Order: sequence, then structure tokens, then C-alpha cells
Amino acid sequence: MPEGYRLHSAPVFMPGGEDVYFSAMDFSVRFSEKIFVMRSSDSGWTPPAVAPFSGDFFDGSPSISPDGEYLFFSSARTPDQKGRNETGERTIWFTVRTGDTWSTPRPLGIDLPGWENGTRMSGNGYLYFDAGDIYRIPVPPPRGAEAVRLDTNVNSAATELHPCVAPDERFIVFYSSRPGHYGSGGGDLYISFRNSDGTWSKAGNLGEQFNKGHLSTSFPGLTPDGMYFFFLKLTSVPWQCEVFWVAADVLDNLQNSDPSP
Repeated sequence: MPEGYRLHSAPVFMPGGEDVYFSAMDFSVRFSEKIFVMRSSDSGWTPPAVAPFSGDFFDGSPSISPDGEYLFFSSARTPDQKGRNETGERTIWFTVRTGDTWSTPRPLGIDLPGWENGTRMSGNGYLYFDAGDIYRIPVPPPRGAEAVRLDTNVNSAATELHPCVAPDERFIVFYSSRPGHYGSGGGDLYISFRNSDGTWSKAGNLGEQFNKGHLSTSFPGLTPDGMYFFFLKLTSVPWQCEVFWVAADVLDNLQNSDPSP
């Protein structure tokens, strides 16, 4: 990694596990965040390299669809992709995989107040993302489609970010700054399960085994097969983080428990 790039997102993998993408930033340099890629080889992982569709546009929070066709990310690039907007406000862009090549990025075309960020696509064709609250929209969006805000069993008066949805949408994990969190310097990870009627259960804190003893816990992510769960813990300031992982069935085991503090 370039010197100073300490804060990074959780990793996202191509379905075969041969490529891994993540974003990283140097907090001493404004708008420094870029998306990096590492590739598996016979000798191990290659060193991180800036992804071909990223650069100096303030790009972050990559995610990959379960089939590996789409890669979504948040970017402050201008519509002509020749520069970065002045405020750094980001919207969702995507690129499509053909063979070993990613297409020229295109904007998803969502128009919501504030930043659009934290994308995750389910195997059912819905993209979940955050813009202060958590929303979802079908991909590719039908003409005139609008993003739908998830109900108050997921969203709250606090800030909700970084949604991570299971491929079959049986649960969603996300960051929230709502009161009662374990994180001493920010929010925790919460989980909500999908009911048989399509509604969401009341979100519960993932509990101290995930959230206690750190400043905050965020950037949840799943491997393409949904078997392993990744998340990021902010351990100290300035911006020292660690990536953790666990089998995803640990999350399913919480469905009939009450993990809230």
C-alpha cells in the first residue's frame, strides 16, 4: 500500500476468489481514497494496485454482485469522468465485467440528498446502499424507478451506513450510530432478518462479541457464496483498523436470540 493509506474498507471478492477489491485512504490528504485490487497467483497475493477504473476521483466502498458481473462503487467524479467535483460529494457508479475487463464506469442515476455510498447487491437483483439511511433499488433500474427506503425496523433517527445483505436477502447487517452501542468512539453493527411476508424484523445489536472493546465496528461484507462474513474494527486514532472474519452461520444463529445490549 502507498505510505499513509491506513483506513480501508472490508475486502470484496470476485466469485472465484481470484481477485479482491477494497478502498483505502490517507487521512492526511484530502480526497485521497482510491480502490485497490490484489490478485491471487501461484506465489500468493500480488501487491495492492489501483484498480483500472479508479484513480484521483475520490472513489470508495466497492462491492461486487454475487455473479461477478457488476462492480459498484461510490465516486465524486464529474459526469465526464475528467475530474472530481469541488465538494467531494459522492454518488454510486458501476462497471460491468466482460471476460477479464471492466467497462467504462457509468452512474447508477440515483438522486438522493447527501452522499450515496456503501453498496451491496443481493442474488435477487436488488442493490442495497446508504445515504444516511438504507435504501434498495433493482439493478439495472427500470425507467423511472426510485430507491425505496427500508422501514423503521432497520432505519432509525440515527445514521445507518454500510448495508451488507445476504445473497438470498435473509438478513441485512449494517452500521448504526443509534444510542446503546458498545463502540466507545462511534457505532456498532446491527442485524435485521427478513420475515416470510417480506418485511424486516426489528434490528438488534450484533453483541459484544463483535462490537465491544473497539472505537467502532463497520464495513460488513460477505464472500460471494455467503459463507464468510468480514467486518472492520477501528482500534485507535489516527485511523488504525483491523479486518476480522467469521463463518456467516454465526449470524443466522442470532435470529432467535436477543443480541441487543
